[in-house]
Amino acid sequence: MSDPIRRPGRGLWAVWFVAAALIALVALPAVVERRVSGVQARITDVLEVAGSLSSRMTLLKAQQMARFETFVLTGDPSYRAPYVAGISQEDSLFAHLATLASDLDVDVREELARLRLESISWHVENQRVFAGDSIATIGAPLDTSRRRYQELQRATLALDHAIQAEVAEGRLEMQAARTLQSRLTYGLALLALGATILVARVGFRLEDLGEEAESGRSEALLARKETAAVLEATEDGVLGIDLEGRCTSLNPAGVRLLGFSEREILGRNVHDMLFHTAANGTPCGRNESPILGALARGQATDSTEGAMLSRRSGSFPARWSLRPLVNGSELRGAVLTFTDMTAIREHEAALRRAIAQREEVVSIVSHDLRNPLGVVLAASDLLLDLPLDEAERRRQTEIIQRSGKRMQSLIEDLLDVARIEAGAFVVRPSLEDLGPIVESARSLFADQAERRRVSLRIDASDGYPRARVDRDRLLQALANLLDNALRLTPEGGSVVIGVGQQGDEVSLSVSDTGPGIEDSVRDHLFERFADSKAVRGGGAGLGLAIVKGVVDGHGGRVVVHTQIGAGTTFEILLPRA
Repeated sequence: MSDPIRRPGRGLWAVWFVAAALIALVALPAVVERRVSGVQARITDVLEVAGSLSSRMTLLKAQQMARFETFVLTGDPSYRAPYVAGISQEDSLFAHLATLASDLDVDVREELARLRLESISWHVENQRVFAGDSIATIGAPLDTSRRRYQELQRATLALDHAIQAEVAEGRLEMQAARTLQSRLTYGLALLALGATILVARVGFRLEDLGEEAESGRSEALLARKETAAVLEATEDGVLGIDLEGRCTSLNPAGVRLLGFSEREILGRNVHDMLFHTAANGTPCGRNESPILGALARGQATDSTEGAMLSRRSGSFPARWSLRPLVNGSELRGAVLTFTDMTAIREHEAALRRAIAQREEVVSIVSHDLRNPLGVVLAASDLLLDLPLDEAERRRQTEIIQRSGKRMQSLIEDLLDVARIEAGAFVVRPSLEDLGPIVESARSLFADQAERRRVSLRIDASDGYPRARVDRDRLLQALANLLDNALRLTPEGGSVVIGVGQQGDEVSLSVSDTGPGIEDSVRDHLFERFADSKAVRGGGAGLGLAIVKGVVDGHGGRVVVHTQIGAGTTFEILLPRA
């Protein structure tokens, strides 16, 4: 009796199956064709246009670089106007690309944003050169501009590759859609013809479905374990939130970042835990919470610049992202991911500080070169324009020679610092008696010490050891230390050059009775472009960087002993011969 009851049900199911297959046979190809047309329109109207604009951007930047180089080489100010006009053309191209990029992949938008930032930085540097007073001082900016231009070329090439990747992806998508269309046509026809056979096998399939269900449960359990492993391995915090704004889960990275265990945070309101205080330190109520508002609307939201997250021990700068958690069409909650930005912010601050320090050094070096150059020009004008006697002509010539040596010394210091930064600073050690080197250093500054009424002496009570050193480089390092010490030591003070041995090392020290060095300055003493006003009393801020480079080149080290109000000792320790 049961078979006649089941057979009509099976036949009706087969009829509906065949009807659905025939409808799909008509509808699905049309859907796929619309999809292909949409992809083709996107390639033609967006991607190819974006590729053309990127090529025009490359050509325009090449023209801009040519104008800048011509200006630098000729000093002709007429190149500034077309250069500025070219910037306006670039802005128009960027605006058009930005409009197109809104419909493109995130890789294209990121490459466009990176190209935009590098282009702005490049133009700012070039505009600074256009506004300069003298072409003779911008050789280094020209090299910098060329390097930045090469970076721009690479960024433009990366943008082209990203656009072409989308073009290729779109074409593959069209090909896949057409292939799918053909397969669907034949497949649906076969399905319609085989409906009767499938109905006959329903009974057997029920048993198979039971086995598949069991297999599905096993696979779901395995997927859950894999998801848990991924959440445990990631460095970003991942926090689950229900529709009421309560915390439902927290991965191990989130536990480390927030200082709360998963058990402590479960069931607590996410706003009260993490967002109760604004970035400026003022309390933030639930009605102002960006998290709860986005959760109620079922929308995604991201943190703004300067966002902060609270944790057990206070707060920290963070970047976070909230994404709704949807099961089919049902909103189940949201997932909050967050990253600690403390280290990144510190690196950004260090970069800004380094840029500011470098600009200050350029200003100081320009000043230090301009002064002796002015003296040279004044003395040369006197020699050319006035009928001077032999003694006065000789005196003016000596002034020119001293100023030239001063400029030469500063330029050599700049070159040495550049070699140190490039890792090309070379020392050529040989076995030397340190006595003549120390005596030469003292004699170089004897007149300066006498003029400043500062006692300058050598303390070599244990004799002069021998060591493998580059005589000229070691003398350069001692001279930089002595120059600093004499400038900082007040009248009536003393500067001592110490020579000795410490185990397997020889010691050369310069001690002064100056004001000492504050703790906040000690950490930056040997930085190549440290604040020259705060570090050892002014100048171009290059001397101690060169000292460090010379000592490192010998495989030695520099130790600083200082006391506020009592003086400072710089000790150079080098391997013995």
